[in-house]
Amino acid sequence: MEKVIICEIDKYDKEKIKAFLAKGFNDLNFKFQRKKVLIKPNLLSAKPPEKAVTTHPLMVASLAEILMDNSCNVYIGDSPGYESTDKVLQKAGYMEIIRHLNIKISRFDEKIVKRNEGISPYKEFVLGEDPDRFELIFNVPKLKTHTMMGLTLGVKNTFGFIHAFHKAKWHLRAGKDRGLFARVLIDIHNIIKPHITILDGIIGMDGEGPSHGRIRNLGIICISKNTYALDYHIERMIKLPYLLPITKEAKKISFIGEYEVIEYGNPVIKDFVMPKTMNTDCNLPEGIKTVLKNLLIKKPKIKRGICKGCGVCIKVCPASAVEAFNGSVKFDYKKCIRCYCCQEMCPNDAIKI
Repeated sequence: MEKVIICEIDKYDKEKIKAFLAKGFNDLNFKFQRKKVLIKPNLLSAKPPEKAVTTHPLMVASLAEILMDNSCNVYIGDSPGYESTDKVLQKAGYMEIIRHLNIKISRFDEKIVKRNEGISPYKEFVLGEDPDRFELIFNVPKLKTHTMMGLTLGVKNTFGFIHAFHKAKWHLRAGKDRGLFARVLIDIHNIIKPHITILDGIIGMDGEGPSHGRIRNLGIICISKNTYALDYHIERMIKLPYLLPITKEAKKISFIGEYEVIEYGNPVIKDFVMPKTMNTDCNLPEGIKTVLKNLLIKKPKIKRGICKGCGVCIKVCPASAVEAFNGSVKFDYKKCIRCYCCQEMCPNDAIKI
C-alpha cells in the first residue's frame, strides 16, 4: 500500500528536517546511494524565502546533505515564470547553499521533446530538461494556493519542467477548461515520474496565491512516493468540500487508491482559506457551472495606483489579453482565458481577482 508520511515541524530547523527525511526514507524503504539526482523545487519567481513563494532553501539544503552523505551527484533546477533560473536562485536564498555543497545547476533552458499517450488530447510536450538524464528526481513543492487550480502542490510543481516559452501555450490550449488543464498537468507529471515528492508546508500560503496570498505558519512536511496521494491528503487535511481539478481527474483513472498515513507529532492545518476563484468554479454543480461559467468566473483587475506599468503581465499573458494603457495596463476580457498568470507573476501585487 502507498504511504503518505507527515511530520509536524514549526520552523526551518535543518537538523529536524534531516531527521524527518531520514525517517521518511526508511519508512518508504527508499534507497539512493551513488545516484545522479535532480532536486526540483518551486522556483516561481525571484522572491526571498520569507515571502513563501518558493520552496525554502533549507528544505533543499537538508535533502542535498543527506543525498551527498550517500555519495549522490546532486543537481537543482526549475523553469521560473519569466525570470532566469540564476536570478531566482539568488533572490530565493539558494546560491550560498549551492556553492557550499557544490550542487550543480540545471537551468531548464533546453528544448527536449517528449511524446506520451496520456489522458489529455495532446501527445507531445517540450521540456526544458530531460528527466531521463537523472537516476532519481526529487519533487519539492511549496504548500500554496493557486488561483486557477486551487492548490499548487506536487503534481502542479512538475509543470515547471515545461520549457519557459511553452508554458503559455498550454494555458492557451486549455483556455477556461480547468479539467483539460488538469489532464495536461497529469500527463506531464507522468512523463517526469518523480521518485519522491517532499512538500514544504512549514511556512505556506493561503488566500490569493501562489504569489500574493496570506503567509502562514502551517507547520508540516509531507513525503510520499505517490504524488497524487500526497496532494489528495493535503486537500483532506484542509477539509475541502469538493475535489480540486487535478485530484478529480486523477481519481477518474484510479491514480489515487487506498494509502496509509503515518504521522509524526500532531500535524493539523486549521482555517485554511482557498482563493475566491474556487467559489465560482469547483464549488458549483456541473449543470450550473456549464451554463453560467463565463458570467461567474472571476476576472483579473488592475489595482489603480499600485500598477507601475512594468509590463510583466503583458509578457506572461498566453492569450494576449493585456495591453499597455496610460502608464498602466488594461484587459480584453473577450480574449482573457482566466488563467490568472498576470496575477500570479505581477511583481507588485497590482492585480486582484
